[in-house]
Amino acid sequence: MLKLPGNLTAEAFLKRYWQKQPLFMPSALNRLRPAITRNELGWLATLEDVESRLVFVERSNKRCRYRAETGPFESEYLQNLPKRDWTLLVHDVEKHLPAMRALFEHVPFIPDWRVDDLMVSFAAPGGGVGPHKDNYDVFLCQGIGVRNWHFTNDKVIADPDASDELALLSEFTGDKNLDTVEGDVLYLPPGAPHWGTAKRACMTYSIGMRAPQVSDFSFALNCPSPNDDDFYRDPDLDIDEVRPGYISSAAARRASSLLGLSNEQHDEVSEALGYFATKAKDWLKPDGASPEETEETLEMLRNGGHLDVHGMSQIAFDDRTLYVNGSGMELPHNATPLIEQICGDRSLARSIPGDIEQDKMIRWMLRHGAFEIPEHS
Repeated sequence: MLKLPGNLTAEAFLKRYWQKQPLFMPSALNRLRPAITRNELGWLATLEDVESRLVFVERSNKRCRYRAETGPFESEYLQNLPKRDWTLLVHDVEKHLPAMRALFEHVPFIPDWRVDDLMVSFAAPGGGVGPHKDNYDVFLCQGIGVRNWHFTNDKVIADPDASDELALLSEFTGDKNLDTVEGDVLYLPPGAPHWGTAKRACMTYSIGMRAPQVSDFSFALNCPSPNDDDFYRDPDLDIDEVRPGYISSAAARRASSLLGLSNEQHDEVSEALGYFATKAKDWLKPDGASPEETEETLEMLRNGGHLDVHGMSQIAFDDRTLYVNGSGMELPHNATPLIEQICGDRSLARSIPGDIEQDKMIRWMLRHGAFEIPEHS
């Protein structure tokens, strides 16, 4: 877990900072591991199924403008980039390199259904993406190098002239101006303006949160709302809600309140939340097992075999339903401990119990892409 500053506990962090104000955490990570190299990041950016961007800083005497290009990129192009004033950003790194998911273990006080992805960026000196704000919480973990940050909780006006491709803010000084070095972490709540610039070539690992919009719910529930642009918020998040894979009743109540719905629709809202929390991007959704693969894998499990959760798979559950990659099934009786173990370990490392309903559940999970399918001889 992150080393929180002073005597701050995880419970106190949630009460004082979560979705409320930024927090700089110097030396929060003794050693940022696992890590990725610039060359490995560049390789990912050449792949068709990887979402990547390059952002260039174009400087003039009076101001900076920012130009963005989207990947995939040719490796030769990446190798011949200038010496400064650019940033390469790669999204969903933990889905392509599952070992990188270990970085999420640094924030165990946040429900894992709220964690969206690990974005990793490499910035040459002078590189950055400009002053901006995000609609989600983010933990910015500094890897190698040095980055200068300006951030504030105050409002900063938009600057539509700063970029044709990016939604940027006007340049600002901010309440805070500091340099981050390896092991430092900066937490930013939704809407907090921030602006980072590499002083030396650096890597930044961004643990970004998932925050559904009202429109995500209203579409699923067929209840249009005038506030479709509002985002789910949980500034009252309680540490007791945190269990591997679990979507709490409190989360559904917050979503219902956001939609202006009564408690009578609690179950419908909870299902919409579960589908959103586990729905994968189209190009990241794992394939399900074939009927033949399913039966062979079940037999392997009955004989004490081992299964890993697919690196791109999203699994969650509430008090009634199990969700896998945007699909749901009724949670079998007494299956919660097994599902919690699967979500926590990202594996199924023991033979499945001789329970017909749980056997059906594992079969259903295999068909919906929950697990890596081993090669069968």
